[in-house]
Amino acid sequence: MSDLDEPPMATVNALVVSPPATVWGAQLYLLDQVDALRERGVQLTLASPSGTPFADAWVERGFPLLDLPLELHDGLRQAGSEKRTGVASMFRSALGVAKGIGTIVKISRDFDMMYSFAMRSHLEVAIAGRRTKTPVALDLVNIVRPGLGRRALRAAARLATLTVANSKASADVLGDKPAVQIIHPAIDLDRFHPGPRDEVVFAELSDGVERPLIAIIGRIDVRKGIQVLIEAMTMATGKAADARVIVVGEAGTGPTEFADRLQLDAHEQLGDRVLFTGRRSDVPDIMRAVDVVVMASVAEPFGLSALEAQACRTAVVGSNSGGLVEFVEHDATGLLFEPMNATALARAIERIFDEPEHTSSMIDEAERRANPARGLEAQYDELAQMYRDVAARSVR
Repeated sequence: MSDLDEPPMATVNALVVSPPATVWGAQLYLLDQVDALRERGVQLTLASPSGTPFADAWVERGFPLLDLPLELHDGLRQAGSEKRTGVASMFRSALGVAKGIGTIVKISRDFDMMYSFAMRSHLEVAIAGRRTKTPVALDLVNIVRPGLGRRALRAAARLATLTVANSKASADVLGDKPAVQIIHPAIDLDRFHPGPRDEVVFAELSDGVERPLIAIIGRIDVRKGIQVLIEAMTMATGKAADARVIVVGEAGTGPTEFADRLQLDAHEQLGDRVLFTGRRSDVPDIMRAVDVVVMASVAEPFGLSALEAQACRTAVVGSNSGGLVEFVEHDATGLLFEPMNATALARAIERIFDEPEHTSSMIDEAERRANPARGLEAQYDELAQMYRDVAARSVR
């Protein structure tokens, strides 16, 4: 039988479950997958409360939505804090989980599989899948810290058919019992590629002064380490001492006190050598305009911005933890430093500017490794196969 005679591939109908969500990077990443997966025979339907930012963005693109009255129940830590929530809050969360299970069961029977897209829906979806004998995949893009949250995640993973992790660092928190598949995020090579700097963007970022630029990109919260970069720049010597720090991003969910205080402290310490741009849509242009992209997180689950910077031929300095070490090789494709160590970060940034030949060789090697195998098309193929494999598995 020739390829032309082969029957068309059966469509996999997958229900993606998400509680109310703002449109952050993860949501944009999923939105950008829908059409490509449809071309590969995987139809995604979102189950999420209508009228919320993520659901609205989904509908605006013409994708199917089921209005799921799934409440965003309390987490196990207070927003913006390391403290546990109280007993009353945990009781409300337990009720929310129980209610969510019943709601998901009602709408999931007509689908080949379910995909839980948020930590706060994992347990509900996993249990609902067992009740309806529907295969379930969980999305894991965080390094979940020890405690009740990690235990709940492990329980959900044991019930699910598969957990899809964005890095080995994220997957490691599950232990060795659940089925796990690691699918690294990919780069949009049509956007993130080498090229001349945009002089208008450079002038805006540098305030019209020809000087080195260092960018840190992502949410403004304490675990992203922006405060460590600010402290490091107060210690920097040589050419790095003249560099300007560009903070691209906005405060995450929860209280904004940290972000507000950080901006005040940064301007007090660095004056006009720091710029907070807010959220931007021209990140590739920013990466091509700056000299270094820093990833200073305590433990970055993957660190896509670093990979995108490498594809743009921008030097990368990152913390020696989490998923970054899976593609940033110290002294080969970038420089790594101990997390939250401002002195070590300052020394690494100094090396970028003081050792131009070595920096150039690292940039060359990083770009070589950021090849089409890391591009979106390869990832879409891998994701489509994952959906098919999960849908084909029986639930006991």
